[in-house]
Amino acid sequence: MTAKTKIFTRSLVLLFGIYILLGLLRLLLIKLYPQFSETDYQQSQLQNLLQSNPLRAGIMIILVAPVIEELMFRTLIKPSHTDLVLFIAAWPVFIAATYIPPDVHWFFKVSFLAVVLACLTYIGTQLINPFKARHLRSKISSWYIPIWILTSILFGLVHITNYVETFTLNVPLFLLIVPRIVAGFIFGYIKIKNKHLGWSIAMHSMNNAIPISMLLLAH
Repeated sequence: MTAKTKIFTRSLVLLFGIYILLGLLRLLLIKLYPQFSETDYQQSQLQNLLQSNPLRAGIMIILVAPVIEELMFRTLIKPSHTDLVLFIAAWPVFIAATYIPPDVHWFFKVSFLAVVLACLTYIGTQLINPFKARHLRSKISSWYIPIWILTSILFGLVHITNYVETFTLNVPLFLLIVPRIVAGFIFGYIKIKNKHLGWSIAMHSMNNAIPISMLLLAH
């Protein structure tokens, strides 16, 4: 087992250990303060998708979401030149996805967005000179701790829409997204330690795959 693989494995075990601890603390808090119960907030869209189209759910949650979200949130943590280009390419793709009509088949939607991402990445590599971008990357890297913290919090906050249609924040929702914020920190950590975005994508994918696989088996 290589050093990077050991860091990956230990980080994944640490993440799920923190999940268990947070789960126990949340149960204790709800027992002490029943008004903080989360029963009003369920991931109904996810549950419906798992029941109606488990293949789509698996592809979107285990493959597509980790790639897009890591490109959006982890690329600016000590970025390489490729990371910088991918960050610039990922956000237009994310915005474009919101404008695709919901009746478009999911496979064609994902394929179209993948092509757009590839095209934007290629254009970015041609237009952005690595030598000229070196100073910018150095500046960004010097702020990697604040960026790591900020992107982890933002990563958690965007997942509020898993539970409500419009963004809002209260104690029950905050309790639900704390594990996502923690996950954001761990994904950022593995990117910093192993110095490649592929490691954070792999961890994000495994982070999603384990609970989704358990839910699919339960159905």
